[in-house]
Amino acid sequence: MLPKVFLLACRTTALCLVALLACGWPAQSRADYPDRSIVIMVGFAPGGGTDTVARVLARELGSQLKQSVVVENKPGAAGAIAAAQVSRAPADGYTLLLSDPAFVVNTALTDNIGYDLKNGFAPVSTVTMSPLVLVVPPSSKASNVANLSTIASQQPGGLNFASSGVGTTPHLAAEMLRFATNAPFTHVPYKSTALAMTDLAAGQLDFSFATIASAKPFIQKNSVRVIATTGLKRSSLFPDIPTVAERFPNFEVQFWTGLFAPAGTPPDIVNRLNSAVKAALSNPEAIKSLEQTGGIATHLSVEKSTQFFDSELQRWTALIQKAKIKPE
Repeated sequence: MLPKVFLLACRTTALCLVALLACGWPAQSRADYPDRSIVIMVGFAPGGGTDTVARVLARELGSQLKQSVVVENKPGAAGAIAAAQVSRAPADGYTLLLSDPAFVVNTALTDNIGYDLKNGFAPVSTVTMSPLVLVVPPSSKASNVANLSTIASQQPGGLNFASSGVGTTPHLAAEMLRFATNAPFTHVPYKSTALAMTDLAAGQLDFSFATIASAKPFIQKNSVRVIATTGLKRSSLFPDIPTVAERFPNFEVQFWTGLFAPAGTPPDIVNRLNSAVKAALSNPEAIKSLEQTGGIATHLSVEKSTQFFDSELQRWTALIQKAKIKPE
């Protein structure tokens, strides 16, 4: 029979080995992060504004982390397919999600979306912020938000506004304006911004909110006219155009992009990524590239990013319920 002292020593040694495996070795492994390629998933097709932001970010993160960072597109269901896939990925910092407001709106608008926004992700950082533009046909008599609402109130049936779909940020911005003005606005959803802008330019609709990136080609051709932007301050791209907030205080809608990791990703990895995003967005070349999409490079700490995304979920959930918006 083995002496009790020997058995106790063996047990103590075994417990120490378990502790090393649970704490020491993984910590050493995380200190080497990243030691292989990182994938940024995007829930939209290549070439769009969110995809472009992801590719700029991937390039800059690759430089900061000294590792390959690639973008993988998984379009469908307003970004929900990609989000669901990332939420199920290993929580090791090698599969990330770059998304936009659809990420939180999906949760507020649709049951059983396929991912748990609150418990399925670890926010890393905001990446860009961009106000929307309020555009009208060239022939429109509206020159600002105030007389747009006046025209709507005086015209039988009010005004029709276009969006790129139910629950999109442009749609929600118009609903916000409807409540702010008490004007009669009717929503006409389209399958894409390009189709909506084409009909708007032809005078078949009265106005639309749009992202700067999607409206830019039409603005440059004078096919539509900008009468307002949705930031609290005037956009540097449209310094002579007033904000909606100048007429209706605190009216703000930002088309943001944000970076997320799966829930359970170790805090040191999340913080490492956050620091890398901060450095990436400080590069003048990256700032200039993002400005081409209408986006302003915007880094926030992990804590402030989490607070921001939570506030977005709360505000859009409240608006969707108030406006009684239902998915198509």
